[in-house]
Amino acid sequence: MGRLKAGSSEQVVWRARLVLGCLALVALCFQQAPGKILADSRIELTAAPGRFLSRALHLWDPHTAFGQVQSDAFGYLLPIGPFHWLLDALSVPDWITQRLWWSLVLCVAFLGIWKLCNVLEYGVPWTRFAVALLYALVPRVFGEFPIEVWPMAMAPWIMLPLVSPRARSGWWRASWSALAFALIGGADPVAGAATLVVPAIWLVSHRKLKLALGWLGFVVAVSIWWLAPLALLLQYGDAPPGPRWLPVIGVVIGLPLALAAAQYLRRLANLSVSRGVNRRVVPAVVACLAVAAAAPVVLLRPDGASAAIPGHWNAAAAWLDSQSAPGSVLLLSSTTEPLTALVKRPMAALTDDVERRVGSGVGDQTLRQELTRDGVRYVVVRNDLEDTLAIHESLADAGIGRVAYFGPGGHTRIPYPSVEIYDVGATTPGRLIPRSRLVAVVGTADDVPTVVTALGGTGGAVLRSDATGKVDGLPLIETEVSKPVDEQPSAVVLRTQQIGRSGCLHVGARALCNQEQATPAAENGLSRSVQLPQAASYELRGTALPKDGDVLERLLPVQGAITATASSRAVTAPEGRPGAAVDRDPGTSWLADPDDPKPSLTLKLPVARDVAGLRFQSDTYLDGSRPAEVMLHFDGGVPIRATVDAEGYVRFAARHVRTIKIDFTATKPLQDARRSPVGVTEVAVLGADELRKAVDPDRRVPTYCGNGPAVRVDGVPARTQVTATMRDVLQRRTVPFSLCGATSVALRSGSHHVEVLAGGGFVPIETTLVKAGFGDVSVTPVQGVDVWRPNPAELTVEVPDADDQSVLAVAQNYNEGWEAYDSTGQKLTPIRIGGWQQGWVLPAGPEQVVTASFMPARTYRAGLLLGLITLLTVLAVGVFFPKRRTGRSIRR
Repeated sequence: MGRLKAGSSEQVVWRARLVLGCLALVALCFQQAPGKILADSRIELTAAPGRFLSRALHLWDPHTAFGQVQSDAFGYLLPIGPFHWLLDALSVPDWITQRLWWSLVLCVAFLGIWKLCNVLEYGVPWTRFAVALLYALVPRVFGEFPIEVWPMAMAPWIMLPLVSPRARSGWWRASWSALAFALIGGADPVAGAATLVVPAIWLVSHRKLKLALGWLGFVVAVSIWWLAPLALLLQYGDAPPGPRWLPVIGVVIGLPLALAAAQYLRRLANLSVSRGVNRRVVPAVVACLAVAAAAPVVLLRPDGASAAIPGHWNAAAAWLDSQSAPGSVLLLSSTTEPLTALVKRPMAALTDDVERRVGSGVGDQTLRQELTRDGVRYVVVRNDLEDTLAIHESLADAGIGRVAYFGPGGHTRIPYPSVEIYDVGATTPGRLIPRSRLVAVVGTADDVPTVVTALGGTGGAVLRSDATGKVDGLPLIETEVSKPVDEQPSAVVLRTQQIGRSGCLHVGARALCNQEQATPAAENGLSRSVQLPQAASYELRGTALPKDGDVLERLLPVQGAITATASSRAVTAPEGRPGAAVDRDPGTSWLADPDDPKPSLTLKLPVARDVAGLRFQSDTYLDGSRPAEVMLHFDGGVPIRATVDAEGYVRFAARHVRTIKIDFTATKPLQDARRSPVGVTEVAVLGADELRKAVDPDRRVPTYCGNGPAVRVDGVPARTQVTATMRDVLQRRTVPFSLCGATSVALRSGSHHVEVLAGGGFVPIETTLVKAGFGDVSVTPVQGVDVWRPNPAELTVEVPDADDQSVLAVAQNYNEGWEAYDSTGQKLTPIRIGGWQQGWVLPAGPEQVVTASFMPARTYRAGLLLGLITLLTVLAVGVFFPKRRTGRSIRR
């Protein structure tokens, strides 16, 4: 009786210690950035778990990235999703929900190892406790997200029913082990499958083949709810991202190492005692290891933690959802944002072509037309992470204006609000494109926007590979000019992949210059080989950009005005030229090179005048230091030193001069106490200031044959001319160019080498060769159509009458799983539009209603239902078949 009481008392003590261990793990989770939400791979679980789970019940997600097959959302249906949804329904603060889930993960891992060591009789209580604590702590240190650690936490619970010494039936053992596996979920299938390695080895090594087969069957049965969606994802969607191998390795080797550690720590302690070492040394070393494992969690502060999802994101989402105009939302940001979780309006995807265009700082109608064809109505710009000057300039040049903004100013040169919303203009989620407005493109999806704009911007395009066998006989547009074609192209469109970015970006009329903003162009013009199966004449035209350099700047001086030269300049863009200091334009400024040890600026008057002083003016956002002291040289005479007063003035006795050289010998620091190269926006010359003359922005660049890019076809030169204004030159806007005189070039069959190189201060970015007569197409317009979605996997379109074959394009990603039928029940031929959009070929006919369904969605829902049934069946087996018929305990 005494031994029984002692054993019972010891069990109570260790149970209390287990409770304390769990409380310590909970405290560890809550002490990390208390009150703040930590960055997670699934912000939707924190922001809107109910909406996230609702979308996970459908295979097709029309809300995200132009519509797509669910990635791994179905894997969160058990258990992490319901956990977050329940706490959200109970109005538990988001940061507490996150810490409670982490606490659950660590406590499950801790208790699982403790119980498994007890069942297998590995080690003694203190070694089991220590190893269980380490097993819970180490993954917390290396696991960035709890979903990565959860399989490792559940691994011992999968083993427990199989090795339990209690008198249990094989049905019970297999079912409860499988149920533990089911609770891992399907968010990380590879790591989940790795938890089966150790139990499988144990079953085979103990020759329990019958139990192993039943266990494997139950494991499959409880996994149907995520295995079936995963199979559909692999068939119809993109492959899920590759697994993080650290958690997978931890799952496979972590459990055996923990069991071995519990056993050999006891032996190590006994060995140390036998060698005369104090028996507390080994436990003390293990305790130090536990403290060391917990230290990173205690000491390190996670990146990206915030007190709550910033209110401006909620305000932006509410504003977007309140708008009645149709169209999706494009978020211009490369980081994970909460907007996708908060907004109900469908979200677009940032394509490579759009990203290049908005990042170049050069906007034109191609950008706006591309967004309109993609069904994008609103563009959201995030300003609180990075400098977004190029994005703002591209949108402004494309005529896309801001309609709303939210949040405080970000850490950018211009204090933009945290979030801005821009309105692209009227768009529709669907288009009816007449066959006569459709062309076939030999190229990629990124080539399509340039092709459509080059041909007028009012039609549509399909890649030739997508059109074959579906809409044959379309006019062929060549872009991959290196490949021979068997059909005469109606046009050849050549473009540069990367146009580069200037060192000067614009906010309205203000140029903000910094050479670090500049990025080089992919090529200095276009040099391509064109293959033609037949001889034909082609009209040559294109678009070009002003090219920084002397040729361009020779267009800028105004007759009879003060001119300026400098010892150096920080940027090659014309907005940062020395003459910018005397052009009466507050939007341009001269900035010296940072490596110039003795920066100077020389002003030359057209005629000698009586000058009595200078005034230096600097724009608030000029990234240059203000002059504080100068050395003045008048017509090469004896210099005088002068101090620049608080208002920027330098005064001296009037003198009759024509040339003034200004050496900047001292500067004032910027507002943030940085010192940078000296810079000035304007230098007023007291006594001759009327000789500072502005460049007329509406003045046209002198138009003459040869002022445009240089063209050579098979080595034969041809001259071009551009049509541009000074505003185009100073703000780096695209301008058109064409051949002089006869605009067509006759090309024989075979290979031709076409070169369009920089010339006249302009560099070509796109050149089009259009076959004579092409473009005389039908006047039938492309019509916008409304799209209704009764549920995520179905859509209905009211199509107007058409006299000719047409293509119905819907602004969502193309997928083979979508099937459409016309009003007569005839199945329509699917076709990919523009390289990515969903489309169907429509025969001519009266007004009708087209219905489309994503057919795999039915299998998806059936798989979820079947998975629920099999999961409940396995649970029933475990509940109703607990005992072994023989009543004998399992032999390990």
